[in-house]
Amino acid sequence: MTTGPDELSEARVLLEESGLLAVDKPHDLPTSGRSLDDPDCLQWRLMQRAGGMVWAVHQLDADTSGVNLFTTERALVEPLKRSMVEKRYLALVRGRPEWSEVSCAAPLGEVGPGRLGVKPGGRASRTTFRRRRACAGIDKEAWELEVSLHTGRTHQVRIHAAALGHPLVGEEWYVEPPCGLHTRQALHAWRLRLGAPFDRVITAPLAVDLRRLVGDDEAAATR
Repeated sequence: MTTGPDELSEARVLLEESGLLAVDKPHDLPTSGRSLDDPDCLQWRLMQRAGGMVWAVHQLDADTSGVNLFTTERALVEPLKRSMVEKRYLALVRGRPEWSEVSCAAPLGEVGPGRLGVKPGGRASRTTFRRRRACAGIDKEAWELEVSLHTGRTHQVRIHAAALGHPLVGEEWYVEPPCGLHTRQALHAWRLRLGAPFDRVITAPLAVDLRRLVGDDEAAATR
């Protein structure tokens, strides 16, 4: 899928009903911009498509692809936030984890000017990682993990993965030296479950660039 300066492929729309608008966010756009007039974000493009206001229910980093939820009804923003009972990601990390499943509960906070990280006494945070498969498309050893978020802190997956000794492929901020194996951190919002009263499960297939790293034959054929 290619997005121009003011367009969005309809193939990216995952769900559109009753004020809900879920989109498979491309990795080259932040969810929201500096203002509502900022064209360099997904929210602005959805507003052009809708011909009116669209609200972001949650935020994804610019480099993170996958399920991003919006609404065309302001009154639904808070109910939708409260209904988000499950967030699962797919992450490609460096090295082979010795565990099949592990939870990280390291508290997070500011560890320097404009820098986040593990901080004693910081905000409670918990992430569960499950090992899935080796990434055959990367020369150096890397693995795909399924990630469940139990809290929603900024850069939580990236920091916890690095704290476990398995930073994301493409990670630049939370590992030294920065990882040059990919052009972005390899993180994809895969599954979002909304509880009552919405009762929806929304999924987005792993982004093509990450499927190539995993070694997906179909994705490799599109190079």
